Amino acid sequence: MRRLIAALSAMVLVTAGLAAVARATTAIPTVAAAAANQYRTVTDFDPGWLFHYGDASGASAASYDDSAWRGLSVPHDWSVEGPNPPADPFSSSAASTGRGGYLPSGIGWYRKHFSLAAVPATRRVYIEFDGVMANASVYVDGVFIGTHPNGFTSFRYDITSAVKYGGADNVIAVKTDTSLQPASRYYTGAGIYRDVRLIATDPVHVDQWATSVTTPNVSTSTATVHAQTTVINNGGTAASVSVQGVLRDPGGTALPAVTTASKTVAAGSSATFSYDLTVSNPRLWDLNSPNMYSLATNVLVGGTPVDDDITPVGIRSLTFSPSTGMSLNGHSVKLQGVAIHQDYHALGMAAPQAAMQRRLAQLKALGVNAIRTAHEPPSPAFLELTDKMGFLVLDEFFDTWTQHKYTDVGDYATYFSKTASAPTGTPAVPGASGSVPWYQVDTTGIVMRDRDHPSVVMWSAGNEIRDPLSTREPLLTTMVAIAHALDPGRPVTQALFRPADSGDVTGATRTTLDVFGGNYRPDDVLQAMSMSPTRPGLLTEMGTSTSYWTTVKSNPGLIGEFLWTGADYLGEADGLWPTVGSSAGLMDAVGTVRSIGYSWQSTWGAPHTSPPPTGTTAGKVLLSPEHSSVSTDVNDIAYVKATVADASGRVVTGSSAAVTFTVSGPGQIVAVDSGSQTQESFRGNVRKAYQGVAYVLVRATGPGTITVTAQAGGLAAGTTTLTGTTAPFVPCSGGCN
Repeated sequence: MRRLIAALSAMVLVTAGLAAVARATTAIPTVAAAAANQYRTVTDFDPGWLFHYGDASGASAASYDDSAWRGLSVPHDWSVEGPNPPADPFSSSAASTGRGGYLPSGIGWYRKHFSLAAVPATRRVYIEFDGVMANASVYVDGVFIGTHPNGFTSFRYDITSAVKYGGADNVIAVKTDTSLQPASRYYTGAGIYRDVRLIATDPVHVDQWATSVTTPNVSTSTATVHAQTTVINNGGTAASVSVQGVLRDPGGTALPAVTTASKTVAAGSSATFSYDLTVSNPRLWDLNSPNMYSLATNVLVGGTPVDDDITPVGIRSLTFSPSTGMSLNGHSVKLQGVAIHQDYHALGMAAPQAAMQRRLAQLKALGVNAIRTAHEPPSPAFLELTDKMGFLVLDEFFDTWTQHKYTDVGDYATYFSKTASAPTGTPAVPGASGSVPWYQVDTTGIVMRDRDHPSVVMWSAGNEIRDPLSTREPLLTTMVAIAHALDPGRPVTQALFRPADSGDVTGATRTTLDVFGGNYRPDDVLQAMSMSPTRPGLLTEMGTSTSYWTTVKSNPGLIGEFLWTGADYLGEADGLWPTVGSSAGLMDAVGTVRSIGYSWQSTWGAPHTSPPPTGTTAGKVLLSPEHSSVSTDVNDIAYVKATVADASGRVVTGSSAAVTFTVSGPGQIVAVDSGSQTQESFRGNVRKAYQGVAYVLVRATGPGTITVTAQAGGLAAGTTTLTGTTAPFVPCSGGCN
């Protein structure tokens, strides 16, 4: 749905406030609302931001002069580009150290001017961030709204009381702060690096992430879709409320609607509604046929619709058993998994959805059917793709709990047990009263936000947590209880660190977890399974050797294996300068498959592919775009491959020639890249080839023919063209390419 936001007529008007646009502008540009919503307004809030690197005194004020700030669209990762792009941002003395990729950290400010000219003053207005790295402090028209420390979790603020309605200029300001370093064992970026949206609703509306959809009865002939939602009344008087569910099949055809009985909801109160929809001959969600339905939950007040919440639905059955393992729609499935971090090399953390789609398609071609989101929750944009492309996702909560890893004083352990400040930006923790710690707030938000994605099959409470068992066990018990209360159908596992040595095999962890998971210790996992025969096991992390796959296949209760890692990534390079990233993937950072990747392709039985033929004497640069067109949509991007080749077109893998890219026509260079993990700027237009290959990443600036040229000293230049369009990016379905 997110890419349909720009497809319909506008209900909210915004202005970018760019330095080139006068504050007294009379023509405020229109931003379109989501196609799927008919009653609430969901506005794409990604375009039209202003950015300032470093702190800026007074920047939270509406009257602050931001005319000299840089205009850009989010998602944006200012760390990977550095303070002065295209200058090389890497530094051996960076506070992030090699664990953070030797990239800069600190404070960055964002501001955006907007108006609510088409929004009635009776509406509630919310700002929703999918992820801000990190310690996001949000202000609207100079009013402090809230602070959210976790850079990987989403949050939503009610800004109704702060905004001005009508055509008046509003300003939202966001301060991001990654100053406390090191902040992670791996690169985490900086800034508003995920999508943002503005939501306007009736005072009576579906609460944040309140709709939960399950499919308790599934067969090829019939299925039951069970929905539950909570409606909140932020109006001044009681309302007679009912809920209507409208399910649409993968082709967009609406099935017969179901309407609940009405309830009187007092002002300031909420009510929960449940209902079932019966689907004949359902098109099941499966790995090879990831059919997606959508559910519109319409809120009716006195019989009149006033709000609607749209939820993705995949009709599938999912069971776990110690004797048969994991079954999807009645068929046994092993997790052929990889763990991946969330950076996309040259793009850092601010990856367009097209880049995510590209990586997933590359992994699927190797036989991968499962992703572990190591070691934090992913973006909604990523889960939209795993739903549509047919992946199974292990959604991980945290990399640290109360204890830091190494000397990373700025990691999540700093905030884990701290009392969460109000507003938290997320729904209330189930069963809690009074103040709660951030880890409970974030666990609640992760589960509620992601539970309706059919691709998500399990939760992982954490990765290699180093807290002592006496500390870990009550914390784990709480997280499992939260997950079960909000999402009883999915099991919880954990990527345990040396589980036998740490007391997890013989201690309470073995029975607290629904699936016993362990990193690099398969014998520990098997021992725990034998001691607790009601629970299956999972190799949550293993090296890329194929040697243990036979163990997985021969043990029915061992549901799969996640390899470290699917693709190379930035960070985890402490003390390795000028190396700035890890090279442990089945693919390098730009998707070139390594020999071990081809080995796994054969092991997993995927269709065979081969590396390109190689040559020895470089004579020319060949350019080949992976797709023929590219859009102006910030979620689209074109990867154009430059190959240093011999006279026969074979790649010269020994070449590290500097390739200079130029673009003419309605296009621009977003980044340059290669598989090299040696420090080198991703900005500008020059990149050294790595094993004979470099890339230029291009986005359209308008419709027309974009010409891309690549030159390297003494070699014949390469040229290719792309067609620029203004069409919105639409995620693919199935295998993609």
